Amino acid sequence: MKEKDYDAIRKEIVINASVDKVYSALIDPELLTQWFPNIATIEPWAGGKVFFRFSKEVTKEKKDHDVIGTIISIIPNKELSYTWNFTTKPEYNKNTIVTWKLEQLDNDKTKITLIHSGFTNVDRIQYDEHNEGWDWYTKRLENFVRD
Repeated sequence: MKEKDYDAIRKEIVINASVDKVYSALIDPELLTQWFPNIATIEPWAGGKVFFRFSKEVTKEKKDHDVIGTIISIIPNKELSYTWNFTTKPEYNKNTIVTWKLEQLDNDKTKITLIHSGFTNVDRIQYDEHNEGWDWYTKRLENFVRD
């Protein structure tokens, strides 16, 4: 029997901020660390490396968590997609992909669609933890960039 994929995690929000401001918060390490990981490195080109560290002091877990990835697609002010691999959680599936899609609705509103795909039925805990985490972080992004 073939493993079925869970539906990808999908979050859609409209933020009172320009698409330029939202995109910068996704790609600029100095801005990223104000709402997302505690340490961030991004090489902003297709094939570029991504590194995020979530410190144990913030996550309330027993150790820091590191995520590495490679940028798959980058279209300024429109889309950012990268692989998402938890190096500190070896039990997690290494084949997930995070995609941010941005759509400017008017001068001061941006629709963000976050899609985290690649989970399978053996990844239920991973799926649930990420689903909860993305609720938290998309709200933090919204609060960070709001005009």
